[in-house]
Amino acid sequence: MRSRLKASAIALAAIFVVAACGGGGGAGAPAASQPAATGGTSTRPKLDLSSYAYGIQTKGKLRVGTRESNVPFGLKNPATNKFEGFDIDVAREIAKAIFGDVADIDQFIEYVPVVSATRIPTLQENKADFVIATFTINEDRKKQIDFSDVYFRTGQKVLVKKSDTAIKELRDLGGKTVCTARGSTSERNLLALNPAPKVLALDDYPPCLLALKNGQAEAVSTDETILFGLIKQDPDTKLVGPYFSDEPYGIGVKQNAGDRTGFVDLINRTLVAMIQDGRWARIYKQWITPVSGDEKKSPDQR
Repeated sequence: MRSRLKASAIALAAIFVVAACGGGGGAGAPAASQPAATGGTSTRPKLDLSSYAYGIQTKGKLRVGTRESNVPFGLKNPATNKFEGFDIDVAREIAKAIFGDVADIDQFIEYVPVVSATRIPTLQENKADFVIATFTINEDRKKQIDFSDVYFRTGQKVLVKKSDTAIKELRDLGGKTVCTARGSTSERNLLALNPAPKVLALDDYPPCLLALKNGQAEAVSTDETILFGLIKQDPDTKLVGPYFSDEPYGIGVKQNAGDRTGFVDLINRTLVAMIQDGRWARIYKQWITPVSGDEKKSPDQR
């Protein structure tokens, strides 16, 4: 899993020219497109007429399932009413692979709010074309939906109040109330611990932070980078203990039953191009570095 995206990059490098919108042939692949025109518009990429992406291009709207309150990945900014974050900017690059490098790509995107428990149903019920929402790839989920290659990698940790001296490592969670998102991989990981904590499962992570602050929970546990976002909201919290899971994030797509031709391939080619030309690193530096303190050039860099 760790080397999957890197291997894809090597295999595809010989046949795909790195560009902001991807390139190359095959089902669902953008053909060589013309340079962007002046005035913030561009010629739309030429897509295979049988591809799912061509249908999206024809309709003029890409439906993106994402979170509304998950700093630094997906947030609907109350001041601007616009979506922003790492996941959002990756979604915009995929939209550009379909519609071209236009001045305002959001005019072609419909954001569909999701939480952990609604990500798979949103795809299965065809309410979104893809879901990008800190979505860990695992074998159970792969039986229900299709995934892109890994576009981000992290691990699960534990967040407590700064004043807490009782919880220092994973085994200290036994019998303690730990909050996480309902339907998430983090919930499953906590339930598998021995000694087991009492799991408080809520719809999203900001309510978990509130539960920690008001004493309903003694800890919050989920992926490290999400916890960094919670620390930014409440500096009176801290991380304890090492990683106790590997969380490779993928972009979820409804399983292809002949109606999603080339779609995952187009997404993967866009991710490869983003890593090769530095777009991924720039997005990481903008959204993740301020909370993590590091810089990366690819998902598999440790």
